[in-house]
Amino acid sequence: MISATEFAPDFTIISAGFDAARGDPLGCCDVTPAGYSKMTDMLYTLSGGKLLVILEGGYNLRSISSSATSVIKVLLGEGPVSELGNIAPSRAGLQTVLEVMKIQMNFWPSLGSSYAKLQSQWGAYCNTRKQIKKRQRIEPPIWWKWGRKRQLYHILIRRLHVKSKGQPSLHSS
Repeated sequence: MISATEFAPDFTIISAGFDAARGDPLGCCDVTPAGYSKMTDMLYTLSGGKLLVILEGGYNLRSISSSATSVIKVLLGEGPVSELGNIAPSRAGLQTVLEVMKIQMNFWPSLGSSYAKLQSQWGAYCNTRKQIKKRQRIEPPIWWKWGRKRQLYHILIRRLHVKSKGQPSLHSS
């Protein structure tokens, strides 16, 4: 947010695609409603409340509704949900943030102190963080078969079927 604060936007437009939400069969990013709430609050503060939120995606109706509700509550003046206390980024996520910050420092020199701080914590973080296995995704909801994503659904089902069975077996007829 340092570079965004330095940029000082007059207003912010959010393309609110909730396909990164926990429970979405395609995104698999596991962003919780509390995460969306916190990000919305940060952007709300950044632009002084001048925020335009446009709903544009997601494939799990429960994920969309709970995440959108969290965003709307922030827009109506409620504080962000504070379930984020024990959440830590994955090793790959932290590494990606460091790589992006390194590139962005060419354009936003003010990121230097944050980058140095994160980089100094990187070694300790990698040695102490327990890697948690990502939970396996289950078959997409039945309603997805009926929509315009039908072909993509069949491709994903074939992949899930092959992964769950291991090597395909030969059937004699």
